[in-house]
Amino acid sequence: MQLWGKSLLEESSPYYDRYELVGKGTITIAIVGVDSRLGVQQARADANHVLRISLDRGTIKILSVPRGTYADAGFSSKALNILANYRARKGRSAYLAKLAEITGVGKIDYYVEVGFSQAIGIFELLGFKGSAVTTLHLLRTRKAFGTGDHQRCYNQAQFIRQMLLKHFPRREGMLDALSLRAALAIAETNLRYDVVQMIIAALRAKGFPRGPQDVTVELCPRRVRVQEFDLSSPEKVTALAKVLDRRMQKAKVMPSVPTFRPHRYQQRLHRMLITAAHALDRGNARYAIAVLERPYAQRAWLQLPDEYMREQYMKLMCSTLIEAYQATGNILKAEDVRYFLVQLGVQSDVVEGTTGSGHHERLQH
Repeated sequence: MQLWGKSLLEESSPYYDRYELVGKGTITIAIVGVDSRLGVQQARADANHVLRISLDRGTIKILSVPRGTYADAGFSSKALNILANYRARKGRSAYLAKLAEITGVGKIDYYVEVGFSQAIGIFELLGFKGSAVTTLHLLRTRKAFGTGDHQRCYNQAQFIRQMLLKHFPRREGMLDALSLRAALAIAETNLRYDVVQMIIAALRAKGFPRGPQDVTVELCPRRVRVQEFDLSSPEKVTALAKVLDRRMQKAKVMPSVPTFRPHRYQQRLHRMLITAAHALDRGNARYAIAVLERPYAQRAWLQLPDEYMREQYMKLMCSTLIEAYQATGNILKAEDVRYFLVQLGVQSDVVEGTTGSGHHERLQH
């Protein structure tokens, strides 16, 4: 069975060890924001952060690397040899090793990787429901700052820091069992729920957080002076986003057309579901898998603004994939999808079994 997007067959990976905490004083977790378009496998690493968690001292240092940091990815053009493209060219494992080298942590134990849709889902779990898209927009903004990506990178790290300080003292909310399981299910990660619980318990045993000084941020390398912003609440984020948008409009660097248009995105997602459903109804399960496997991994439905449509698209995508995996004899992957739905609290015929053919008819109602 697959847990949090990583199958048991992959437990031999150097980045996956269920006993990683035993005898360790420090844990490293990479938090990576990827720019991966709908259905596209290749992903650039646009947000690069490493949490260095000291279990002995009860402190966390966030080491953040701007996406344009030099990393030789093998391109003939030096301008393309940056960390963001290193992830796209070399793959996740090589990227994590490079990120560990740049930050000086030696080895990255775990990773949490999120695309646009996944980030929206996690922001909502953090209490930014209704402003998750604005939060994503703000954390991706760089043209409003003279220091560009360095400030953007620092803003992202500060958001992580402020969320840790905000949620850690609480015994409910983001750190309750359901929200943690949902967050891990949404992301692509090799972190297990029980490992996260052990990290939380170890930090709390040290009194974390005793104050703001227990979570620090360091840019790698830090070459510019950066600004501090309060990103701790939806209201603060929304107000700052408006200020930055006005700044970009004044500088004439604001896109004339929104880069993300929900209606067109839903149309594309709808076409993918229709195509996969028709392929499955014709007995071409492998093609249905090829169409939907990547959007499923991206949790693509989470960018739909309407919650009812989100749920319907998620269930249709999952039920189609379950049936397609079963048709190709890949029972483990079918169980993975069912398990994912269980983590989100979905109890329906999608989990118990599929409803047969005719997926395209269900899409049109």
